Amino acid sequence: MEEEGETIMNESFRIRAEMKELYTLDDIDLNFRRMLSEKVGGESLLNCIQCGICSSGCTVSEYVDMQPHRMIASCLLGLKNLVLKSNAVWICSLCNKCTERCPKHVEYSFLLAILRNLSVEQGIIPEGYIPILRNINNTGFAIPLSGASVDRRREKMGIPAMPSPNTEQIKKLIQLTGIDNLLETEEKKEDE
Repeated sequence: MEEEGETIMNESFRIRAEMKELYTLDDIDLNFRRMLSEKVGGESLLNCIQCGICSSGCTVSEYVDMQPHRMIASCLLGLKNLVLKSNAVWICSLCNKCTERCPKHVEYSFLLAILRNLSVEQGIIPEGYIPILRNINNTGFAIPLSGASVDRRREKMGIPAMPSPNTEQIKKLIQLTGIDNLLETEEKKEDE
C-alpha cells in the first residue's frame, strides 16, 4: 500500500500536497474559506458534514493524495496551499459521483473548477498541462488535428479538412484568463 502523500501518478502530475501532522497559523489563510463560499458553486462548501460518502464513491480516490471529504475539510480549515498543491485538483475526472451522492448537496465538482482556476492564478499547474496549453494558444487545438498524414487520412476517408479555429479569439480568452502569464513564466523557467 502507498504511503499517505506519496505521489502515485506519473511525472506529469508531480504536483502533490505535502501532508503534515501539525498545522500552524502560518499554514492557514483565514479568507480562503470565505472566498470559496462566495463563488458560484462554492457556497455549498459550508454544508459539508464530513460523512465521507463523496470519497466512498470517488472513481479516482486511489490516485489522489487527498480524498474529496478531506479536500472539503482542508478548504473549511483555510489550508489554501495544501489544497492548491493537491493533485486531486487536477486528477479528478469531474464525473459528479461525489456531488450526486452527497446528502448535503455539496457541489464538489464546482468547487474543483474554482480550485483549478485558483491554482492557475497561483501558477500551480502540472507540467503535463503546459504543452497542451501551448498547443491551444498556438493552434487552437489541445491535440494536433492537422498535418500531412492526418490530412491524407481525412481525404482518403472522405472527411472534409478541419476548419481553422479563430486563434485570435482563443488568444484573447487565454489573456482574459491569465493563462498567457503562466505560459510566459514557464518559458522563462525553461530558458534558465
